[in-house]
Amino acid sequence: MEPVIARFKRGKDNFEILVYPKEALDFRKSGVGELSNIVATDEIYLNVKDGKKAPHPDLKKAFKTDNIEEVERIIIKDGEIQLPKAMRDEMLNAKRKQVAALISRLGVNPQTHAPHPPERILGVMDKLGVNIDPFQSAEDQVQKVLEKIRVEIPISVETVRLEIRVPAMYSRASYGKIKALGKIMKEAWNGDGSFSCVLELPAGHKNDVFDKLGGLTHGEATIVETK
Repeated sequence: MEPVIARFKRGKDNFEILVYPKEALDFRKSGVGELSNIVATDEIYLNVKDGKKAPHPDLKKAFKTDNIEEVERIIIKDGEIQLPKAMRDEMLNAKRKQVAALISRLGVNPQTHAPHPPERILGVMDKLGVNIDPFQSAEDQVQKVLEKIRVEIPISVETVRLEIRVPAMYSRASYGKIKALGKIMKEAWNGDGSFSCVLELPAGHKNDVFDKLGGLTHGEATIVETK
């Protein structure tokens, strides 16, 4: 695939490099990759099309370093990558489907208490012209989309509470995982080293708790739904 421009704006100045789009996106997601396979040329420009190169003092002022590789990493990770239309459309379509699938899992029709199918949610998103950011995580866009589609379809996010007890040998490793799954309403570190808590989370994520904690503790965690 032909290289594209990756641009980083600092104040009034633009700093641009040429990158291979797929490799640049992979690097942005993982932070791993050889720059030699990502960057088409080791030149940093103020304007690629004009061939105007960025002076080292400008790099130092904008990035606190004039090390070319460090500057390239910053531009790739934090800048704007001008993707080819076909690639952007593909990413956008995949992200839309992810958002719709998450809303289908999290939300229900309050009249029937049944989930809305992802296809119906996608149809409403299209009808209302809901914008999706292909670079932002689906999870971070769910709330914004929910607020917009509620004008068209009835949807509510029901929550459940789970009482969880994790044996001592898994308690430290499990704490961060539990916290990431929902909101801890109360917690206790018990005398035997085990960890107990009440976790509140969207009903559609309940099975995730059983799956993730069950795997982490080899089925030894106790998880009970409560009111």
